[in-house]
Amino acid sequence: MQAVNPPVRDLLLVGGGHTHVQVLRNLGMQPIPGVRVTLLTREIRSPYSGMLPGHLAGFYSRDDMHVDLVPLCHRAGVRLIHGEATGLDVENQKVMVHGRPPVAFDWLSLNSGALPSAPARGIAVKPIGRFLPAWDQARERLPAGASVAVVGAGAGGVELAFAVLAARADLQVSIVGRHWLPGFSDRAGKLLKQQAMARGILLVLGMEASDFIDDQLHFTDGSSRLAHEVFWVTDVAAPTWLSKSQLSTDERGFVIVDKNLRSVSHPQVLAAGDVACLQGQERAKSGVFAVRAGPILTHNLRAVVAGTALQRFSPQQHFLRLLGTGDGSAVASKWGLTVSGSLMWRWKDWIDRRFMQRFCDLPMPMAPTEGQLPARLPAQVPAKLPESMQRDVPELMRCGGCGAKLGAVLLQRVLSRLPIRSHTGVLLGIGDDAAEIVADGSVLVSTDGLRSMVDDPWLFGRIVTHHNLNDLYAMGAIPTSAVALATIPLMGEQLMEEDLTALLMGVVDVLEAHDVPLVGGHSSEGAELFLGLTVTGRRGPVTFTKGGLKAGQQLILTKPIGTGVILAAAMRGLPVADALSEAISAMDASNAAAVHILAESGATGVTDVTGFGLLGHLAEMLRASQVGARVVVDSVPVLSGAQTLMQDGVRSSLQPGNEQALRDFVVSAGVDARMLCDPQTSGGLLAGVSSDQAQQCVDRLHAAGFPQAVVIGEVTTVSCELLQRF
Repeated sequence: MQAVNPPVRDLLLVGGGHTHVQVLRNLGMQPIPGVRVTLLTREIRSPYSGMLPGHLAGFYSRDDMHVDLVPLCHRAGVRLIHGEATGLDVENQKVMVHGRPPVAFDWLSLNSGALPSAPARGIAVKPIGRFLPAWDQARERLPAGASVAVVGAGAGGVELAFAVLAARADLQVSIVGRHWLPGFSDRAGKLLKQQAMARGILLVLGMEASDFIDDQLHFTDGSSRLAHEVFWVTDVAAPTWLSKSQLSTDERGFVIVDKNLRSVSHPQVLAAGDVACLQGQERAKSGVFAVRAGPILTHNLRAVVAGTALQRFSPQQHFLRLLGTGDGSAVASKWGLTVSGSLMWRWKDWIDRRFMQRFCDLPMPMAPTEGQLPARLPAQVPAKLPESMQRDVPELMRCGGCGAKLGAVLLQRVLSRLPIRSHTGVLLGIGDDAAEIVADGSVLVSTDGLRSMVDDPWLFGRIVTHHNLNDLYAMGAIPTSAVALATIPLMGEQLMEEDLTALLMGVVDVLEAHDVPLVGGHSSEGAELFLGLTVTGRRGPVTFTKGGLKAGQQLILTKPIGTGVILAAAMRGLPVADALSEAISAMDASNAAAVHILAESGATGVTDVTGFGLLGHLAEMLRASQVGARVVVDSVPVLSGAQTLMQDGVRSSLQPGNEQALRDFVVSAGVDARMLCDPQTSGGLLAGVSSDQAQQCVDRLHAAGFPQAVVIGEVTTVSCELLQRF
């Protein structure tokens, strides 16, 4: 069943900063009819800068200070693409992304933050996503008595210095800066200076640091002082790709926006937060202004789509400043008034927690209704009917009489954008009614298809291709060709073209990396994104079968399990950003290198672990080989977070059926083997290797990029057991 109003235009949000998370929340309550919204973000957990010092000081967990963008986008109906913007072509309306094809837009909103304008040596506090792992390492690495310099005597640097000392009271902390707390009242500055000195924080003021080399912090006047680590909390710089775009930028490369947060040079682009320079009202780069811009940007994005009046953003000149001192106290300053103490910290804590809670307790989205398309949207509704009929008789929009095939012109445009090259052995490929390939001996054929489990069509194409090639690798075969069957959801023609291009680009990227030609396929429109592949191959040096296991062999698994339960959780909108990222990395990884190692290690029985789960596929091998097995449940590698989700009751749809495989095994008392029934996508290879070769095989797999490859059990003569440990 098609959506009431299929999308016809693209709104692209770049960055998951303080402003965009508010836009996403609002879209969850009231979607924009006819508009597909995509979030492109480097980090799928968005850190809240206001809670960073409190986290370092131990008041907040890592989860407390992050907005998980997976459930937020899920609730908002927004596509989430995990990637880093590297360029912008405004004229052709494309954002370049590291490692993947560009993402198209009709309207663009930037809230991607800024980069540190600090030397490469030392640790920059922005972006926070990169700072946190560096902080973890520094906290463990620094010995007692080490000298730590915080460069930057503004609010961020001072608050960070207090937090560092709270986290490691045995460090010698100094604050370095030319000016002390600019923007604070004299009374507040004096009070905080007294508190810093009382705790032994050394103040190095009137000095400007220039570099950090060999445990020496260097200054612009040529002097230096000892520092074992430096945290840079200085001014920020704009991403270099912005200054190279056609957008109007200031002398530092930040996007110049007008009073409505709209680019002064390109009205289809809006920007807020650190990345923006508000014309005539420039303020310091602060999370306070990014938060306050949220409601205005949300309104104005809706307004540019609908062609209605925009609102003015007027950042406050006088606003409440609350600076935590790392000990459960804070200093509040506004209008020249200053108050300090634990009550001020409780006030700050309440404000920060209330802001973050808005992205945990998400309201239910409004149901779509008919006839909501903004009148100014062009007539791109996907139907060859008068617009009046499209609005009044939506059920007549798509008859299906053409078999739901995509148009020839659209398909030609897509194919022209794919990097398809000629391959030896392909006599006729894409463009003819059928492919003609040269087959050398017998041909192995496999086919499979999946509905999309991720928002990014390019990534989906890659995962499905790995998944399908695994059927050939599990038999030791060498892939020789592939044919694709793609279904694209009904949208405006340009959106369908972009999605089909991205999908097939992902397919071709993986195939070309394995020297496999895409020789043909079929495309159609449907209710959801779907991709199927038929792959062919020829025999490799060694042929594996499921029935090749032998008693006495060790069972080796090349990848961790858990993708099924993690994907199920993500599709329910649960906060699983870190787990999902790890699962995607596992799925988007080839087993090709593992095949050669297994073959050289003398493996006989091999299969790939997919929809039936580890136990289901192992049971197939045991029946075919007429042997038994002893599996050590504790030794099976599991993706981070998967076990907890399983214990919390999250299940994929195949889980109940897969658990029937448990009946084939004797389960030791106290063993929870449900995870071994979790269905996998693009999973690892399960193989039997002789005991004298098993450890060497595992070591080689580790070296080849399979760090979690491990022996999970052994092949026995008859019995099938699940043990907790050996």
